[in-house]
Amino acid sequence: MAETKGEIQGFILVETEPPEGHIITLDVAKQFRRTGIGTALTEEAEKMMAERGVFSVGLETATDNEAGVAFWKSHGYRTEGAIPRYYLDRVDAYSMRKTLAAPKET
Repeated sequence: MAETKGEIQGFILVETEPPEGHIITLDVAKQFRRTGIGTALTEEAEKMMAERGVFSVGLETATDNEAGVAFWKSHGYRTEGAIPRYYLDRVDAYSMRKTLAAPKET
């Protein structure tokens, strides 16, 4: 990952209501994309959710966001269906879901 001082490279916002979790948004600054930050944030969020008793995580991503759809699929998320006009009442979204593995005992 790139080293910067005082600069936000990315963030993830999730909500949990075990046994369900939801990724509200994952954002990585343009200059830091494809550096592993999105993957690191996703993996850490999934780990923390699993530790809180979440077994299934859902999210939405725009159907025209090819990079986003590919990212989520590469991380084990599967499309469950489409939501018409989800974004700004204009852009459709895919509803995606992943089943999390139980947290490892330490």
